[in-house]
Amino acid sequence: MSMQVDDIGSFPLPKGIDRSWISRNLESREYEEMIQRAFLMKAKYLDCPTYPQFRDMIEMFIEPIKAYQEDAYLIEKSRAVIPELEYVEKMNVESVRVCITGPFELYYREFGGVIYDDVLLNFAESVRRFAENACRFESVKCISIDEPSLGIAPDLQPDDELLRTAFDYDLRADVQIHLHEPLFYEKTLETDIDVIGVECAKKPENMDFIDAEVVESAGKKLRIGIARSDIDGIIAEFNSAHGVNAWGNDELMSLAIDEIEPAEKIAGRLRDAEKKFGDLIAYVGPDCGLFSFPTQELALQLLENVRKAVESVMKE
Repeated sequence: MSMQVDDIGSFPLPKGIDRSWISRNLESREYEEMIQRAFLMKAKYLDCPTYPQFRDMIEMFIEPIKAYQEDAYLIEKSRAVIPELEYVEKMNVESVRVCITGPFELYYREFGGVIYDDVLLNFAESVRRFAENACRFESVKCISIDEPSLGIAPDLQPDDELLRTAFDYDLRADVQIHLHEPLFYEKTLETDIDVIGVECAKKPENMDFIDAEVVESAGKKLRIGIARSDIDGIIAEFNSAHGVNAWGNDELMSLAIDEIEPAEKIAGRLRDAEKKFGDLIAYVGPDCGLFSFPTQELALQLLENVRKAVESVMKE
């Protein structure tokens, strides 16, 4: 069994820093060091950590696309770079996962659900340029296309041909897609996506939507979310179980994570996923990004529980 432990990307900001500070200091030495520190923290528990995504997932791609477009929403190839990845790569790391907001998500946030193919395909080409530029680094093992609205937004219904054209990749790295719901997973089997990622920790029933035989016959692999990332829900459950208010109390919030998302429970989900999907599982990790966690330490605590869970299942 060879599966990689990864994360979706977003991560809590250090205390005293907000996103407006980042947009003012994107090219500063301080921000570079902040990225490098957070990456090394994640790398302690993950096989394939994503560069720390501290910025808004839409703005960090829309802004450069708009600033350097050679056609409507088509970024100049040389400008399609992710500063955070550049900072991580200065450290000679072994393995990096790159998260790029997908063309449908970018388009949907700009234009809503009525799709004009030419504009959407320009977004898709921009995303492809970010991906190709990222792959010039040997350590980039996985490019993840983040498409949270596909399958959730009822007015976003691209046809199969458009999906195939938008997700047309020829990269040496694994191409993952991150879906919040599995409704569109079968359609993505017809594209160049290698790994279909589905959140299954908070909603274990999502596993029932996925047919292992269909995935296997399409020659694809899976990325399964095995740890909950909805810290609000985790703390709310703890609060109601104990009649306390853990918010703002680091010690109680830490207890909440270990009680609601302990390594044993995460391991149980991984065993369930293995029974169902076996060797189709290429990556596992938290359902979604960890930006909403109150501190970096609490986010790392969840990642540590994931690592312990995976190791205990691998020993079996």
